[in-house]
Amino acid sequence: MRIKLIFWLLLPSFGLFFVLSYFIRGTEGKENLEGQIQAAEAQGFDKDAVREKMLKTFDWKGEGIVTLWFDDAWRSQYEVAFTGLQKQNIKGALAVTTLSVGKKDYMGWWQIERMQFYGWEITSHTRGHSCEEEKLDHDTLEYEILGAKLDLVKRKIYAENFVTPCGVVTAEVTEEVKQSYSSLRGSGEGLNPIPVNNQYNLNAYVLNNKTTPADVRRYLNKAKEEKGWLILAFHQIDLTNQEYSISPQLFNEMIIEVRKSGLQIALPTQVLSI
Repeated sequence: MRIKLIFWLLLPSFGLFFVLSYFIRGTEGKENLEGQIQAAEAQGFDKDAVREKMLKTFDWKGEGIVTLWFDDAWRSQYEVAFTGLQKQNIKGALAVTTLSVGKKDYMGWWQIERMQFYGWEITSHTRGHSCEEEKLDHDTLEYEILGAKLDLVKRKIYAENFVTPCGVVTAEVTEEVKQSYSSLRGSGEGLNPIPVNNQYNLNAYVLNNKTTPADVRRYLNKAKEEKGWLILAFHQIDLTNQEYSISPQLFNEMIIEVRKSGLQIALPTQVLSI
């Protein structure tokens, strides 16, 4: 009886919470989000300067290219990949799910900002990382896709390229991304041509706990032979043996293969500028 009484007493509070949540999200429409982005960019953030800095250090050799792209902004990516690759003067791209920042096992904003400072490219990966984007209504897609860009720009982070969660690509997702970003990395597996013929349909090889250095070598050789753009997508770099995690040792072995291939290593914006 007491439990039922507590439930009925709390029910109005739950209702008010959901109504307020809906109202807050509903008022953050596209026009409002775009206005906030413009206001944030006007507060001393020169995205063109960040882009020019990237392009200044890039000179395409006319051969194949490889990009190291890290999804979700796991803390292990900072501790293992960023720290290790810095010593080898290798830059990568990071796809950030903004509402995960600061949570358990994820990077904090200071780490993401530090990576951009040292020449890494930060890309958008929505706010909440829903793997069911095809089920989201239009307003929620705007909240996730355009809202994530606002979160990044507020931190003075250049975020012109987008990675869709779980590879989900629909006509609605693609159209929404086109309004705010220069590219979309989806679920297709394979190489991308250079120059890129459809920047809103970028392919990648998503590495998992069954991927071997020999597999990576095969992808690299294909990119070298076909003079294409190879994107290697990483997730956790730890010892959990989850489906999309690889061990630090395996990661290092894969990077050795990348270096041995002789392929030019570049950031998404750099390749898309060709």
